[in-house]
Amino acid sequence: MTMIKRTTLTALAVLAGLSLSPTALPAQEPEAPETQVRADEEHPRQIEVTVLGMSCPFCAYGVEQKLKKLDGVVELTVELASGLATLVMEDGADVSNETLRETVKDAGFEAAKVTRNFESEFPDYESDEGS
Repeated sequence: MTMIKRTTLTALAVLAGLSLSPTALPAQEPEAPETQVRADEEHPRQIEVTVLGMSCPFCAYGVEQKLKKLDGVVELTVELASGLATLVMEDGADVSNETLRETVKDAGFEAAKVTRNFESEFPDYESDEGS
């Protein structure tokens, strides 16, 4: 019975395009170091939120599902390894730090720091500068 299971798993892996041999995996190029977000034509309005407490892909997914519901979000990435959620906002859109913190809290985590590459219209933005 074990041989049948192993053969079936191998066949499924091959059909899915996976390799079971660790030597068959391509070498991954190292990622470029993170840089400070700056406004540009591609991402004119970007907000970064440092999220504390994420420990698995499901954690990042939960944060992503909550943040993507905010008004004005056109692109969103949540990186588990760095704990960084990056929101690209549509022109003229913004969201307060309080709303961002509450949204992250609703997902079960804490928003430690919020930074923007644009000047916020909300008075609570000043509270995160320099933290």
